Amino acid sequence: MPRFFLMTITFIVSLILTFSSYFMKINDHSFLEILNRFPVIFAPFNVSYMIWIVVYMLLGYWLVMNLKKTSIQQTVLYSSICIMQALAIVVWHHELFIMSIISTFALVLYLFKLYKTYPLSNNSLTGRIPFSVYLAWVTFSLMTNVSFTLTSYQWNGLGLSDPLWAVILLTVGAAIALHIGFHYFDIIYPSVFIWSYIGVALHNGFDELLVTTAALFLCGVLLVGILFIKKNPAYQK
Repeated sequence: MPRFFLMTITFIVSLILTFSSYFMKINDHSFLEILNRFPVIFAPFNVSYMIWIVVYMLLGYWLVMNLKKTSIQQTVLYSSICIMQALAIVVWHHELFIMSIISTFALVLYLFKLYKTYPLSNNSLTGRIPFSVYLAWVTFSLMTNVSFTLTSYQWNGLGLSDPLWAVILLTVGAAIALHIGFHYFDIIYPSVFIWSYIGVALHNGFDELLVTTAALFLCGVLLVGILFIKKNPAYQK
């Protein structure tokens, strides 16, 4: 019962705050109003954020199906993830962007720890798939937060143009996605990055053709990489 209560309450709080941040105003601003305040190149099209619906459907399903099966470690990590998600939303809406980066980074770490509690062969909706989707999206979001924060502080880019930095971030993100995909036999993680990069391409369109071209090219690279990822390692029991 204590585990059920802890995970359920933190999940509900996280869900309410996350969706309220997009469809309502917290501290007089919605999430997208703040994000669109600056011309950030490394950012997805607004519709891309609809992936939160998928994330929370998966998290809710996992919670219902695993209420009596979770270990203490998984219970603590799951609740910590929900708490950090809620914290990231609150500090973002109070325009504490550095704190938002720190809390999102902590969220990525907690998600990765929970992700690793499952064996590599457990690609199921009651296993690591929900956290694979969540981890990939939050990793991309962390990169977006960093880009937004640097733009808000008028960072000079060390002499490099904003489009070039966006291409560098896209390349780093693709490398991370392929690394996770190949080392953890996970086709879901890079697939979420494809969704994110399509959003970046739509966001920039013909205004930043270099970024759009790079995003679509890396989508192709990720798709090819997915085709070579083993789904069920032979050595995994």
